[in-house]
Amino acid sequence: MRAFAPLLIRRALLRDIAALALGAVCPVSFAQHGGPGLVTPPVRLDDTWLVDQTGRKRLLNDLLRQGVTALQTVYTGCGTVCPMQGVLFGTVQDQLPAIRARHSVQLLSVGIDPLSDSPSALRAWLARYRAGPAWNAATPALSDVDRMRMALSGSKTPLGNIADHSTQVYCFDANAMLRWRSADLPRVNDLCDVLGALARA
Repeated sequence: MRAFAPLLIRRALLRDIAALALGAVCPVSFAQHGGPGLVTPPVRLDDTWLVDQTGRKRLLNDLLRQGVTALQTVYTGCGTVCPMQGVLFGTVQDQLPAIRARHSVQLLSVGIDPLSDSPSALRAWLARYRAGPAWNAATPALSDVDRMRMALSGSKTPLGNIADHSTQVYCFDANAMLRWRSADLPRVNDLCDVLGALARA
């Protein structure tokens, strides 16, 4: 029986995530804003303009409404945790075709150093991890970076230097609502499970 315990826990987690996406689970079972876990109530970020890797200007919520989205914050000059985040999304990207879904699933890397994260730098960063068409990158204006980082994290206070930025992944449903915050550098399987549950809702 002991060998089945992890499987039962995993199934319970999947059931709860799917129920969240359908709005059917009691809110007290969710993580509150600021911590990892399911976000309740779901949050819509204030809209802001981003410039993507092609140089095109895009509204954040327009990007998020293109499908269920896993979003990470990175900066192209980072040599510590950002390469690990690139590998993480690269591995998740490989799993996307296996996710059965009503909604498309996409990955979005948001550059948080607008002075360096130019479209050409974002393109080079994506190319380094062999990003396909379902993985894009974009950067907000300098004046919007802190506000966006705080909204993603659920923090009410400034987050400090970008070198100490979060390695969480933020999952949005197809209506651009933030539904889940991961722990730092989440496991690929956990992230794929959440994306799959949201995509099937």
